[in-house]
Formats: sequence, C-alpha cells, structure tokens
Amino acid sequence: MEKQNTDNERNVSLSEDEIIEQLLKGVPKSDFIPLELPSKNRFYKLKNPAKPISIRPMTFEDEKAMVSKKNVNVDILNLLLSRCVDNIDVSQLLQMDKLYMIMKLRSISYGDEYQATINCSSCRKDNNIVFNLDNLPVNYVDDDLSDPVIVKLPVLGKEISLTLPRISDEQYFNSAESTISNLWRFVESIDGHTSKSLISKIIPQLPLKDSKAILSSLSTAEYGIQTKVRFICDFCGHNELMELPITGDFFTGN
Repeated sequence: MEKQNTDNERNVSLSEDEIIEQLLKGVPKSDFIPLELPSKNRFYKLKNPAKPISIRPMTFEDEKAMVSKKNVNVDILNLLLSRCVDNIDVSQLLQMDKLYMIMKLRSISYGDEYQATINCSSCRKDNNIVFNLDNLPVNYVDDDLSDPVIVKLPVLGKEISLTLPRISDEQYFNSAESTISNLWRFVESIDGHTSKSLISKIIPQLPLKDSKAILSSLSTAEYGIQTKVRFICDFCGHNELMELPITGDFFTGN
C-alpha cells in the first residue's frame, strides 16, 4: 500500500501528457517501413522524391475507421492504404502494387501467418489452414515495361499508346460491360491521333482481336504478389492450386 501511495504522489507532479507517455512507453512504435513495390516504384510522382514509399502497421484508430458507418460506401482497402501509406497518393497506384501493399499491411499489422477455413471441393470437409503471407512470391516488372504501353493492333495494324489503369480507375472495371465501354479512356493515341472524341468513336468499332489485344496489354496480372496457393486436404488428400482465400476477417487478425 505504501508503494502505491508513493507512485500516486509521484504521478501528481507529472502533467497529463507525461503520464500518458509513461503509461504507453512499452507500446511498439508504428514506424514506417520502406517498400520496393512490384513496379519498382517506377511509374509514380512521389510527394517527396528524396524519400521512399513506406507503410506503417494499422492502429486501433484505423480499425475504427474501417467499421465506421461514415465509411459505409467507401472502399475499405483504399481507405486503409490512404491512412497507412506515406509519400504517395494511393489513387495513383497500379493494381499490382495495391495488392502487394494490402498483403504487406496485413503482415506487419497482425503477423505473417493467416488462418483460413477451406471447404474441400472433393470431400466437403472444412480444413483449418495457416498460410504464411511473407512466403508468397513477388514478380517485379521487367525493365522494359513502360507506361504508357505501345501496342501494335494485330488486325488494324495501327500503333496505339495505352496508359496503365490506376486505383482511381477501378470504377471502370466493375463489370465486363463497363470495361469494354471504357477502353477508350486508356488509349492516349492511335496512329498518332490524340483526340479523345475521335478515340472514343474508333475503339468500339475495332475487330474483336484488336479489342482483346488492348485488354491484354492493360493487364499487369503477371506482375506483383502471386496469390495462388497449394491446398492439400487433411482428410482426403485432395490437391489443388487455388487463390488465397481472403475473407472478411483478413484485417481482424483472426
């Protein structure tokens, strides 16, 4: 009792800020960690070119923002990245870099182990599987990848210039119909012509083979963190390659 009174007397002489600092002394700091993205950070205008792109672990405040009713119509993953990533406007990010950041954020916030329940497609039994996120392979872009991308259309034979989609363009890829309707937005020029009015009228009239060539050139799926994982059923031994099962509790640490 005497020791407790002594501690209380000592605390009386401290300011509120000093007491808070003392009580939270053992809490790990949310330090920013530098990142080399799958794009090798090549296609971005940084807020401070002398500093790296970096990311910090999530905090309790970030979790609150994730479930806030004010953010019910907000893309939660983009919101989290905007709060936890430094030195870049996340709306600039290419999809391959966004996915890499999401996995990195989960890993540094809750640990690299992620447990998921997988229902075997063969025996229909549930398996509790632990995946190590840090073991997922990362394919970095080739040195000759450019943005914009120059493509020669296979049928029309004309050269076009395409700008790679960013997070700010996600609205145009909500469905197959939306993607096809908005292809023209990513064409900077066709045979030297840069008029968006002209481009928006030409693209819908292209042969199917040319349209598919544009779609293929806009995709960066071959780069970035590879989320295919090997699943082997504990009960029947069924073996298959599948997408990492990301469920609603991915950012709850469960």
